[in-house]
Amino acid sequence: MTITTFDKNMSAIAFAEAGEHDTARQILDGKTSKKQPRKSPAPVAKRKPYLATIIFGTISLFAYILLFTNEKLVTDIFTMGGWRWMYPVGAAFFFSFIHGAFASNLLSALGLEAKK
Repeated sequence: MTITTFDKNMSAIAFAEAGEHDTARQILDGKTSKKQPRKSPAPVAKRKPYLATIIFGTISLFAYILLFTNEKLVTDIFTMGGWRWMYPVGAAFFFSFIHGAFASNLLSALGLEAKK
């Protein structure tokens, strides 16, 4: 790729307007190096989170089984009142975190990633 006089002048103007007068002078004098810009290396392939998917899926499954097999006990404890309002809130945070981590790892293992 060759740099035309127009390209050289426009580059010098851009550097001069940005306050880099020495760089602009170097461009106009022709003292710039003719190096080609280096290409960025290929992105490193990410490992699929199979183990994390299995772990969080198992925890999520057993947590739901435990919750629904002890439904009466959970209802009694969660409705006691007083400071025990923290039990259902903590349980909601726990289930949200575990299920969310499982779903995120599952989608990553399947190759579905969000656009950046």
